[in-house]
Amino acid sequence: MTGPIRTGVTLTGGRYRVEEKLGEGGMAAVHKAHDTALDRTVAVKTMLAGLAHDEHLRARFRREAQSVARLSHPCVVAVHDTGEERFDDGRVIPYLVMEWVRGETLGDLLLRQAAPRAGLPLDRALDLTAEVLSALAASHAAGIVHRDIKPSNVMVTDEGAVKVMDFGIARSLDTGGPGRTALTATGLVVGTPQYMSPEQFEGTGAIDGRSDLYAVGVLLFQLLTGRLPFDGDSAFSVGYLHATMAPPTLASAGARVPEGVEALVARALEKAPADRFQGAAAMRAAIEDVRRAAPHPPTQPDGVRRADSRPDLADTPPVGFPALLTMDAHPAPGPEQPWAPGPEQPCVLDDGQPWAPDVPAPPRERAAGAAPAPPMPRAESRKRGQQLRLAYLLLVPSLLLQAGPDPVAVAAAVPAVAGIRLAVKGGSSGAGQRRSASLAVFQATAIVPLLGHVLLVVTALVRLG
Repeated sequence: MTGPIRTGVTLTGGRYRVEEKLGEGGMAAVHKAHDTALDRTVAVKTMLAGLAHDEHLRARFRREAQSVARLSHPCVVAVHDTGEERFDDGRVIPYLVMEWVRGETLGDLLLRQAAPRAGLPLDRALDLTAEVLSALAASHAAGIVHRDIKPSNVMVTDEGAVKVMDFGIARSLDTGGPGRTALTATGLVVGTPQYMSPEQFEGTGAIDGRSDLYAVGVLLFQLLTGRLPFDGDSAFSVGYLHATMAPPTLASAGARVPEGVEALVARALEKAPADRFQGAAAMRAAIEDVRRAAPHPPTQPDGVRRADSRPDLADTPPVGFPALLTMDAHPAPGPEQPWAPGPEQPCVLDDGQPWAPDVPAPPRERAAGAAPAPPMPRAESRKRGQQLRLAYLLLVPSLLLQAGPDPVAVAAAVPAVAGIRLAVKGGSSGAGQRRSASLAVFQATAIVPLLGHVLLVVTALVRLG
């Protein structure tokens, strides 16, 4: 509930009159309103009343206004005004007054216009992506990393123009000047998991514009195929896939596109920032090169989209979760070769703690153009996970039987042998085969029940002899 913000309420001494609610997320609601002073329609974003008491969230809200106020670009939703409204019940609600955009989000457009079991036509997908990159080039040049690029944060106007919005978790690359704040929480990863770069999950501290370009790579993959390159049941599982697994090719996801497009998406989704495009302008130039080489190539479905793909995840609100685990992090760019959106703006950040599951990472290299191994079916993945869980559970009765007389202890060999069989069957997979993150964790630790049961069998045999 937005509390006192409702239809008919006025803000700033009556200047803005709220007309209707357009939508609500995890932190704020957006209303259509009328600017009585300038006689125009505007969009007013207000923090939810239940969160307005949190000073950190209010500061994040103010930061969005400060970030966008520094930008002046046709592909960025403009902020006209900002302030805080105090109501009779004592609540103080911060708000942003933004330009009114007639259109729909890119996520809604994708759901409405995408071909069945496929994505948008190639020309259309490249056009939209190029405009998003144009907005990011301006953002990065101003020292701002968006950190939450996704379809629900991109508006497409009725005329087809692109407007990037929601800089609520944007990070300022320059924290030295007045008004240039960079609010961070040590060990807290913020963003939308399906679109976050590996370094955002790992918390290496080197979060710069190349993280946004990784998200654009995810976005373009989704626009061309109608599905996400990485998906899972939890932020943990999605983060594991982003940090360790090679992304699928467009061809394996059902899109027939020129080799240049395949290579472009693969480069944008590289794990190490140094291997990606080094600026939004460079990625946009690569898109133009691809379009010149193949002006009107079709994008056609070449198979059935996964039954478990969920386009609505494009509208998943940003999440924050603690960095609890560790893994080898990708090296950040050294001081001798800093990343920069332009010659005048070096940009290297440092905040956060390492994050990623304590699971051995598969090799990150793959041959150019090589398709990844086929994914394991969900039913098979669940079956193997159940086998490994049962192998762990059999350790308990086997250990208890060892404490009894010799005949009982020897009988412990029976569940121990069964545990060995389950651990071997559940812990095996094809080389390079993509599995669910939960199964990968189980398989990485399958050595524990296997060795435990082997030891119990040996002990039973010794007591038998």
